[in-house]
Amino acid sequence: MNKPVEHYISELLFLHDCVILPNFGGFVGNPQSAKLNKITGILSPPSKQILFNANLKTNDGLLITHISNQENISHDSAKNEVVDFAIQISTKLHSSKVLRIYKIGLFTLGKERNIIFLQDNANNYSLDAFGMKATHNKAISRVNEVEEKIVSTIQSIRTQNRNPRVFLRAAAVIIPLVALSYLSISQQDRINNIYAQMATLNPFSTTEKIEETSPIIMAKPYEPTPIRNIEIIESPKIIEMPIAEEVATPIIIQQHTFYIIAGAFSEQKNADKMVAKLKKWNYNTEIVEGENLRRVSYNSFANKEDAILALKEIKKENPSAWLLTK
Repeated sequence: MNKPVEHYISELLFLHDCVILPNFGGFVGNPQSAKLNKITGILSPPSKQILFNANLKTNDGLLITHISNQENISHDSAKNEVVDFAIQISTKLHSSKVLRIYKIGLFTLGKERNIIFLQDNANNYSLDAFGMKATHNKAISRVNEVEEKIVSTIQSIRTQNRNPRVFLRAAAVIIPLVALSYLSISQQDRINNIYAQMATLNPFSTTEKIEETSPIIMAKPYEPTPIRNIEIIESPKIIEMPIAEEVATPIIIQQHTFYIIAGAFSEQKNADKMVAKLKKWNYNTEIVEGENLRRVSYNSFANKEDAILALKEIKKENPSAWLLTK
């Protein structure tokens, strides 16, 4: 034969949902829709899940006929090739407990002599996924406009239906404050008027009248009434103090850079691989040198709040990501 039996089994899995290898078992295809891994953010195209059933051993002629047509050999010769292949892989599985068939999958033999099959995911047997590859999908946060309208409506209803007792309590506090401020202003006006009167006071004049005594029998010499002592109130002096010049103290703001670290590596080649991977995902990546490690960052930020928000989104894809401040 020009090509081995497993090659023709792989070809038939693209076109059929069940391919039986006589005296060994049957391969059953189960179509799967596209899937999104929420942890890694990888979007996988549609695929065909291959299951192995050890009870399907009856020859249906599909595999033997396909080999006979492709190799241009007789039906009996193709049947002999298939039987020999089944005996060969069955013997190897029971002796070494492990068997790998190229492009199909891995077989292991359990303690109870049961066969465990693991599909080879390198080949996608779904024709609907022709030309498609797995892609990395970045999470997009969307704002629900309906929820925002509901929240704003609830807030407006709460504002309109406030308890009137709250307004009464506020009035009981505000009215005394207004009265105190009014009294302080009116008293200030009275104090200013007193100072104005004291400034215009003349200490050498009197407003009291001088009374004269009329004689009874004999005329007495005129004695003027003494002027009472008047206290002179001096107006307060205003002393101007020199204004000290204000000296502006320079404020020094320490600048920091915040890095979101994807991983730390001791070898340069491993760090370069991570940088190349992040660049394919459109991250502004760079290597931050440390003492003994090379830390690879998704991105760097000058504002800590922006770095924390970005770290929160990246942790959905990589929970081990962390924040470095330098």
